[in-house]
Amino acid sequence: MKIRTITSFLLITATLSAIATTSPTPVEIVFNFTNSTINGNNTLGTNFRNDVDGQTAAIIHLNTIVAGLTLTVTASQSDISNTANGLGITSGGTLNTFGDALQFSFNQMITLDSLKMGDFTGTGQLGEDIVSILYSNTNPSITLSDEDFDDKISNTIVFSSDNSLAPNQLFTIRREDGDFAIEGFGVTIAPENNQYVLLSSLFVLSFSILRRRKI
Repeated sequence: MKIRTITSFLLITATLSAIATTSPTPVEIVFNFTNSTINGNNTLGTNFRNDVDGQTAAIIHLNTIVAGLTLTVTASQSDISNTANGLGITSGGTLNTFGDALQFSFNQMITLDSLKMGDFTGTGQLGEDIVSILYSNTNPSITLSDEDFDDKISNTIVFSSDNSLAPNQLFTIRREDGDFAIEGFGVTIAPENNQYVLLSSLFVLSFSILRRRKI
């Protein structure tokens, strides 16, 4: 009886250990607001556009990409606008007024990988296009002019550090000067490790089995 009990305990312990060392696979998500696609999917992109357009705040459900994933988008003033120009404020789909900003938060851990702007020109001089990215955590704020982007054609910038956010932390894209739109951005989701719930269940089960065998 003792050998069986020890064997059962070892099997359960091995299972718990295997689960604990298994990490969820990160998922990349690319939002393209001008083409109304998410990861190239037009249905998801169109649903996003319909959900945010004309709203002061909107919650987007992305369950088909990652289980339980939501994105909350909030306008700093007026309402959100998603047009052929991209994502912005009011009917023009741009950021062109003092205070214009959009806040984004996911309910799971992310990194902000890239940002793509539209109609973005200038070297950051007065009256030219300047955008800031602000984080609600300790990541440093970033101020960008056209010179900071990867090239003058795509106006895309890729981030490699100081770009991670815990669940429900915010990143804000804010106009500092000029007239431009957010064409898209890319994030990587680190899905929640729901396996810890399974760990707890297995622990309770193993305890029950061992207790019964002692009785």
